[in-house]
Amino acid sequence: MWNIKKAGILILMLVIPVLFFLWIRFGGVNHYSLPRYFPLRDTLTNQVIIKKNGPNKAWWEPEQDTLYHTIPAFHLLNQDSTWVNQDLLKGKIVVADFFFSRCPTICPKMATQLNRIQDVFINNPNVLIVSHSIDPTHDTPSVLRSYGKRYDAEPGKWVFLTGNKPQIYQLAIKGYKLAVQDDNAQTADAFTHDSKLVLVDKEGVIRGYYDGEDKEEIDRLILEIRVLLDIYKKRESK
Repeated sequence: MWNIKKAGILILMLVIPVLFFLWIRFGGVNHYSLPRYFPLRDTLTNQVIIKKNGPNKAWWEPEQDTLYHTIPAFHLLNQDSTWVNQDLLKGKIVVADFFFSRCPTICPKMATQLNRIQDVFINNPNVLIVSHSIDPTHDTPSVLRSYGKRYDAEPGKWVFLTGNKPQIYQLAIKGYKLAVQDDNAQTADAFTHDSKLVLVDKEGVIRGYYDGEDKEEIDRLILEIRVLLDIYKKRESK
């Protein structure tokens, strides 16, 4: 009986450190990593495109890495009547959405949740919120400015964009991979758009989609923004 007890103790002594290591390896590290969406594929072979990092690669970069889709270039007008381009997003962790100011249903809920995100990261210059209007004919800069004030949008932290309609729709569909549709009517319910918020990292890669009407989903988004901030902080501290 004593030998059985000793064997059991020995097994526990061997197993517990292994379990602890596995928890650290798969519970700890992976908890602090986020997926990257839409790997690029070769148009002829449909194989995922891999790049080799040269001898001057950063310490955190692997020897080779997958190339991913990034948010494309744009040229749009903000709520202050200033033309902006993709440099607006440079070096920022971005939360993006598509909406229209006359939207009577999901947009107010999304804006309320975006306000929550703004409040959490109000003092962090690395985080930016960008809302794109899919109704640019109506949503002029002055309309967007009034809309932003309604939800206490902080200048420089939460940006509203309008401009060329085909470009905005292409940016939504091809850039952020979201569904938008205009039924060519003049009523406020003539527009169809995705209620998702999109998380984009500093390299322009999509890292997550979240239901803009769901508080728990936004809680997850806030957590994952913090994860990204922590990743960048660790990179910059080396």
